[in-house]
Amino acid sequence: MTAIPCQAQELPFAAAGEPVVIGQGYDVPSQAMRGLRRVNIMLPTDYDDPEQANAKYPVLYLLDGGSGWQDFAHIASMVQQGGTWGANVPMIVVGIQSEDRRAEFTQPSSDPAEIKDFPTSGDADTFRRFLVEELRPAIDAIYRTKGDNAVMGESLAALFVVDVALRHAEDFSHYIAISPSLWWDGGNLPRDARTLLSVSQQPERSIWLSMADEGGAMQQGMDRLVEALKANQNSSINWDYTAFPNERHATIYHPAATQAIRSMFPPQPTNDEEVASEIGSQG
Repeated sequence: MTAIPCQAQELPFAAAGEPVVIGQGYDVPSQAMRGLRRVNIMLPTDYDDPEQANAKYPVLYLLDGGSGWQDFAHIASMVQQGGTWGANVPMIVVGIQSEDRRAEFTQPSSDPAEIKDFPTSGDADTFRRFLVEELRPAIDAIYRTKGDNAVMGESLAALFVVDVALRHAEDFSHYIAISPSLWWDGGNLPRDARTLLSVSQQPERSIWLSMADEGGAMQQGMDRLVEALKANQNSSINWDYTAFPNERHATIYHPAATQAIRSMFPPQPTNDEEVASEIGSQG
């Protein structure tokens, strides 16, 4: 039997469709990046509520946070839903679109094969300057932020998160690295972790790590990093490592991100009767 294609013009409601919007996109000028960079921003559902006019919010800086195939839609929706129903505190989500992930998320490699295969790689410091010195001050100037900032990424973006957590610990309050590509540059970053963590007067910060069922150099790098964190005596670092043995590299992000956000940004104590009433009114 031959399927009959659906013709949009035959559907009486098709022409009346409207976009589903979860945030606003902006082109942000950057001297560090020498041009414009697309940034997507989602505010908490109660941000414009007059009763919340004095409320301030933590900010989640989401790497690979552009439109299309990137991660803004599913992560922002999860954070918003959790903030609305008390799974996490309400947060501002700032998604930064990636242009060249190999360049933006990696330090220079000493591996000849990586240098040959990825000639644009190794410019993470430039991207960090944009993120910390240009974008974050702009967000703080425009929105009601409380100075409690997190940066989150997966794969190469998570490598960047770990790199900043170890080398520039003061940049963020919270670091969320999901299946980080710690194999980069022959695994030098996790091998250097003990030395980087031994620097005196480390700022307070939390690091949330996770890994899918990946094995090989991915898991070896994580094991070295976890060993370094276990050996570190600095009480200013609050860290957690969670393995996701039932997830793959392509499937870990949403479940791990959900757990990380709820762990790092737990909800404020809530009156259960008020929540039940609100849920009933939505039903």
